[in-house]
Amino acid sequence: MANIKVGNIDTSKTSTEPKPTANIGLRPYFAETDKKYVHYLFYSTYFNLVPKAVILRLKSPYILSIWIAIYGFLVTYMPVAVSSMGWGREVLYAVQFLVTLVVVGGGVIALLWYTDKFDITQRVLEGISNDLKEPDVYYRGTPDHIRKGNFWVLTLNEEVVGCIGMDQTLGPVVDDSVKPYVRASERSLAANSIEVREAEWKTTALIMAKMDDLVRLVLVGSVDLVYDLIYKLKGTSRAEIEANRKKEVLFEAHKPNEASVRRLAVKLECQDHGLSTVLLKRVAFWAHAHQIEYLYADTDELQTHAADILVKRHGYTFVSKKKLGYFKSKSTYKLDVKLWMSKELERRSEEKAAEDQLKEDAELKEYE
Repeated sequence: MANIKVGNIDTSKTSTEPKPTANIGLRPYFAETDKKYVHYLFYSTYFNLVPKAVILRLKSPYILSIWIAIYGFLVTYMPVAVSSMGWGREVLYAVQFLVTLVVVGGGVIALLWYTDKFDITQRVLEGISNDLKEPDVYYRGTPDHIRKGNFWVLTLNEEVVGCIGMDQTLGPVVDDSVKPYVRASERSLAANSIEVREAEWKTTALIMAKMDDLVRLVLVGSVDLVYDLIYKLKGTSRAEIEANRKKEVLFEAHKPNEASVRRLAVKLECQDHGLSTVLLKRVAFWAHAHQIEYLYADTDELQTHAADILVKRHGYTFVSKKKLGYFKSKSTYKLDVKLWMSKELERRSEEKAAEDQLKEDAELKEYE
């Protein structure tokens, strides 16, 4: 355990007041007590990236062009239709304002909903359905399947506020989160879920659930109909395609002297205080102790802050970037563990020398 000072001190308070401290701990993961906290850390930090995902899409010239075209069409022809009814100029202005509000506000809300529901949610399900389903089993292996790896949690005053994993997979790991496709009309309604029935604000939860069901049935149902037409023209069906589809590779295989850093997450309220450094150093030390020479780390297009931490603070170097779709991408970074260890030991030696010098200077002052 380490006893460190955190937060800002109010200088208006008396100097006799105790300064805020925090007990920081780093320990291996225990499934019985840590699982729900690790899942929370993972999905809360990912869902916090929804606005960033929306901004990324708003920068797309295709989406902007479609958006402007829809707005231009409505703002041009709606007033014409209103004026043909003989209504006054005030009504015309009101219609133009309403069209602007619906297109801009409604478009942003729709994009937020779509990004949250069909992008970020899928990434979260991918993690929770695979390595984070049982982190201790995946990262440490089982008696029948030996795996070189570990998973750690960072605690602040006994509360889990961070996590990180490291694994070495000598064979490819397939994605188990992909389930058979279910048509929108065949999916269970959110309004009938137990969560909604047991919600504290039942009326509000029910209204939101019904709105979600309606939007899903309209949007996803329309997509289902389009795909049905495409498959019919091709002389096949979605069921046949699902049956023949191969499972995607989630994690590529490593060489015997390589491993990867995974699932680095720090609680939102505790970010920007250097806690990720504690986690990343733990992985690097563990890797060096287990003869791992190179560590890899992957970030997606939304995790730019994590990428900056890897490169600017910990010496990772950029390796490659892979496109996974129009918006999605994966960037890979690499750390030379031996080089990092030599620099870390050199840094610690310099700090120790500086501390010794300060002590020596303080002792000499006593004899002045």
